[in-house]
This record gives sequence, structure tokens and C-alpha cells, in this order.
Amino acid sequence: MRQARWTDAGIALQDVPLPPLRSGWVRLRVLANGICGTDLHLYRGELPRNPTETPGHEISGTPLDGPKDLSDGIYAVEPRIWCGSCDPCVTGERQLCSAGQILGLDTHGGLAEFVDVPPASLHRSDASLSPLLVSLAEPLAVAVRGIRLAQLEPDSRVLVLGGGTIGLLSGLLARDRASRVGITVRHPHQAAAANALGLEPVGEDALRDWAKDTGPDVVIETVGGNASTLNDAVRACRPAGRVVVLGLFAGEKPIHALVLMANEITLIGSNSYGTGRRGSEFRAAVEMLPRYQAELKPLQTHQFSLSELGRAFDCAANKQSRAIKVTVQPE
Repeated sequence: MRQARWTDAGIALQDVPLPPLRSGWVRLRVLANGICGTDLHLYRGELPRNPTETPGHEISGTPLDGPKDLSDGIYAVEPRIWCGSCDPCVTGERQLCSAGQILGLDTHGGLAEFVDVPPASLHRSDASLSPLLVSLAEPLAVAVRGIRLAQLEPDSRVLVLGGGTIGLLSGLLARDRASRVGITVRHPHQAAAANALGLEPVGEDALRDWAKDTGPDVVIETVGGNASTLNDAVRACRPAGRVVVLGLFAGEKPIHALVLMANEITLIGSNSYGTGRRGSEFRAAVEMLPRYQAELKPLQTHQFSLSELGRAFDCAANKQSRAIKVTVQPE
């Protein structure tokens, strides 16, 4: 089979023998895999790459082999594999499990023709949804957890930092729970996407104006990497407000600790998704897809075949391409 691997030059396809299926696991034919911000941080060398593993964790697929009681259909893959026995897993905070693995980071992921996953990672999607749309379940689940931690109220003012996929999805969910949602954008196509979702685009040079007076009640940071947006979030937030961090940062980042302390701002980290009061947050995202599908479809701006993997990453990394979500679909 063909699967992607990190190389010194970036990323490339390799032909490898199909391995034996692990007992109790499911082999999927990959139907779609989105390229996410973490993949781009790895692609740019901002995070350490594992050359022995296949990336890709925004996966949709259909079963080929495995337990006989698994029904046909299109499944979203929850890429975090929990150990199930540590204290966080046992107490219902499995997002804090340190003994598990992540498909696409610690073990082979979805930028391949086939991927093997445990049955617990599979979430069957609504029959009306395309494989392309189902691959958005993973980033939507990140937004679900972030919005839950934000504790939004009907009169909340929310500012999202970052106009990429996670930022736009966070804004979309916040829109239905808050009175006003702004989102910082750097490119015209991000502003157009924000407007289409009913969000208020905020240019980076206008960030201070949007946050004047009392400032937003909640700031959701979605950029990460080497950006200074963690400090921007703290400085923009109103006194006694909350900052929720969804972006994956490369290393330590400075913040204005005096502003954080003097304004009694609560800084909240969000680790992907886990278990909420009603169960799996990933499952909640899968169940939301039909409701939002008309608004989600325009966010999936570019699709490439697996054989065009290099072009797909170049497109995703170059915002002049007007890309928001770039998806790879094996032939």
C-alpha cells in the first residue's frame, strides 16, 4: 500500500507491504484525510517529526476487515487511543491520558490508502454525509471542547484569534451561544469565510479597537506554533475574563504576567477532546455534522489525490492559495 512518511525534505509517499491486522482492530479504507495546523507545524519543521510513522489524524473511512459485527458505512476516526486504565481515564478525564497514543503522531495515521484503528475509535456518521465532510469531525471536536471550557453565556463577547479551520469552527459554535463573536483574519478569503458564518472579521491591526472598553469576556486562541498570540489573548481579555488555548505552541511562550494577575484572567488549556457531561465530545462533534453541513462545506476549499500529496501540503502551507481546509482523498 501507499502511505506518507516524513522526510528531510518534507513529506513523500512510500510503497510498503500491507502489515497483518492487529487482533481486535479494524482495517479501514481511507476515504478522506484533512491536513491540519499540527501537520503544517511538522511540515515546516516547527515540531519534531517521526520519520517512521505516517501522519494524518483527520480521518474518514469505511471498514474492510475486523470484527464481524461492524456495520458498513462511513466512519469518523477518533485518533486518540486511550489506555483506559490510568487515573484520568478511570475518572472520566481521558483527554489527560499520558499513556495512550495518537494516530498520525505516535502510530500510523490516515495519509495512506489504509489505516488500522481500534473499534473504540470509530464513530459511524449520518448516511447523508460525504466522506469529505466526515473528515471534519476531528477539528470540530477540538472546537466542541474549547467552547465547553469557555463557559459561554448568552451575552458573552467572544474573540477568536486565528482565521484557520479551528478558529472558524470555534467561531461557528460560539456564534450560537454568545452575543458577539469576532475573529482575527490575515487574508481576504478568511474574512469572507468569517462573514459567511456570521462572525465579525477583525484585522490584526484592528485587534486593539475590537477589544477596547471592557474587552471580550472570552478569548479563544487557535494559532499556536511560533506566534505571539498567547500574549495577545491575555492583553485583549477583559478583567476577570477567560482565555482558552487551543493552538499547539512550539516551546515556551512569554505572556504579560502582570496583566494576567492584575486583571484576574483565567488561562485555560484545552487538550483536544475527551469526555463531557454527556459522554464523548468527539461523538458530539460527529452528531453535529448534519446540522452544520451547509456551513462546513465551503470551508473545505481544496481536495487532492494521495498521489498529489506534495502539492496538497504546499497548498495548505501557502495562504496565497486561499486554502482553508485542504483534504487528501486516496484514489
